[in-house]
Amino acid sequence: MFICPPELMELMLPTLRADCAVDETYVYSIEPPLDCPISAFGGLQDSTVSRDGLAAWRNQTRLSFSMQMFPGDHFFLHSGQPLLLQTLYRQLHSLINVEKSRMYNTQG
Repeated sequence: MFICPPELMELMLPTLRADCAVDETYVYSIEPPLDCPISAFGGLQDSTVSRDGLAAWRNQTRLSFSMQMFPGDHFFLHSGQPLLLQTLYRQLHSLINVEKSRMYNTQG
């Protein structure tokens, strides 16, 4: 049995409540795909969200889609934070460069 220190519980409780509220109230509605790239990230050992579940995000965009799996479970963003942040940095940097290039080509 795991006993959570009160300080940790105080930090985690708002996040857990928000997760539960979203899970209980969210209803998917079919909408046209977005005009922005989508990146989906998941944990290799996640028993809650499957690779197929993440891959389904591909249908939500007209532009590029990428999916990357990281070591860890549903909370991989804690255990794999350095790798996740490096990946986000690379992807955002790439998108900024593409946008800069697009803007330069339309002005020149």
